[in-house]
Amino acid sequence: MKKHEILELEIKGLGPAGQGLAQHKDWQVLVPYAQPGQKVAARILKRRQKKAEARLTEVLETRPDQIKPACAHFGQPPTEAGTGCGGCIWQSASYALQLEWKHQIVTQLLSPLLGPEMQIQPVLPSPQIWGYRNKFELSFGDKIYLSDENYQRFRAAGEPLPRGSYLGFHVPGSFGTLVDITSCQLMPEPLRKLHQLVREVLPALGGEVYSPRFHTGYWRHLVLRHGVRSGDLMLHLNTAAGHAPDWSLLLEKLASFEFPGTQIRSVLHSEHTGDAQIVGYQPVTVLQGEALIQDSLCGLDFEISPYAFFQTNTQAAEVLYTQIQKMAAQVQARTIYDLYSGTGTIGMVLSGQAEQVFGIEEIESAVADAKKNAARNQIQNCHFQAGKVEHLLPELIEKHPADLVIIDPPRAGLHPKALKTLLQLQAPALIYVSCNPAALARDLETLLPLYQVEAIQPVDLFPQTGHIETILSLRLKNP
Repeated sequence: MKKHEILELEIKGLGPAGQGLAQHKDWQVLVPYAQPGQKVAARILKRRQKKAEARLTEVLETRPDQIKPACAHFGQPPTEAGTGCGGCIWQSASYALQLEWKHQIVTQLLSPLLGPEMQIQPVLPSPQIWGYRNKFELSFGDKIYLSDENYQRFRAAGEPLPRGSYLGFHVPGSFGTLVDITSCQLMPEPLRKLHQLVREVLPALGGEVYSPRFHTGYWRHLVLRHGVRSGDLMLHLNTAAGHAPDWSLLLEKLASFEFPGTQIRSVLHSEHTGDAQIVGYQPVTVLQGEALIQDSLCGLDFEISPYAFFQTNTQAAEVLYTQIQKMAAQVQARTIYDLYSGTGTIGMVLSGQAEQVFGIEEIESAVADAKKNAARNQIQNCHFQAGKVEHLLPELIEKHPADLVIIDPPRAGLHPKALKTLLQLQAPALIYVSCNPAALARDLETLLPLYQVEAIQPVDLFPQTGHIETILSLRLKNP
């Protein structure tokens, strides 16, 4: 096997992040965007210790049970032949099959640690499999994705590569290249209409789209949010400096917006002068309404500010939190710790099951949101603090011993220092909520000498994708 060699591969399994997995002689080959049952051509990119990573170049044979994707943008970049969106990579599989695959990923990663006798429950499905996302971040740009074939065609003809004004999603692995999105099947209908409205009014507002390559242009990002239960809508335009649009043109267009059960509550503008292609924490200017929307979750009301984290699949988040409540009820904890508490959602959902809840979160604005929402819901036994888990937890637990610790870390998993702190403190019970099964398996291996796994429940928050949430309940072996 040589680097850049193109191989024909039969995809027979799944990698830890949902990649296609093939066997070539004595090599394991991971092929992102390939699916079990497909025969593909793939270019070798990396090789190490009999494991290789490859880029999908062509699907040679589809699965017999493959279904027609619902989205016109469906494709499998970064391939060398596709030009579609790489977000919903499992659209061509039935939802029942997607759930089987997600269960397989969790089982492959956890069973070697726990043994075959440990039962992993079937994946709990999302109540919605389309139109479920309540938040979208789209980027403006001047460069769209080209297949190798089209790229070479422009070069051979001596023509400049196409530049234009586009609004869509980044091609995986490239912050300078977009897939121009006219409609997304994961958008609820009111956000689709808002998205289309912005595309229509943009030429009248003037200014060029931002070019990540040249760091020029004005329009950078569009963020849309939807309060599923409240019907509130937020439209947040993020730009560079140097242009002064007539915002009244946008507001006039928005005045004509109608969708049953919804209202535009927040129209915002922020300026981002840095080079990074991300929506940062810049001050916002309110163009109309106020700088928040409202929504409810598990019977609680939440104010959602422009940069606040809120689970993007509202109905499936309730499924997730209900399972956490059930696991927590088995502990009968008086004192609960909510680590990486974000805007405090889990802590507040569990507040009725404990005398006191302590939340620790590094992002200060998230802590401010958590405190505000606790007050909004008249929850007085939740206490949120800003800081690193490994710094704050030892001092807090010394004053208020924990009966149960909830761990909901970022995708990378627990920081090594935080993991070490947990092992030293030896709380009687843990509930680990993970959005990354590979990171979960790594952390679990460190916890297992002290803790016994009691239950494992996967929950699907992201249909059509390879992402899966997993909840583990653990008890201290020798309390």
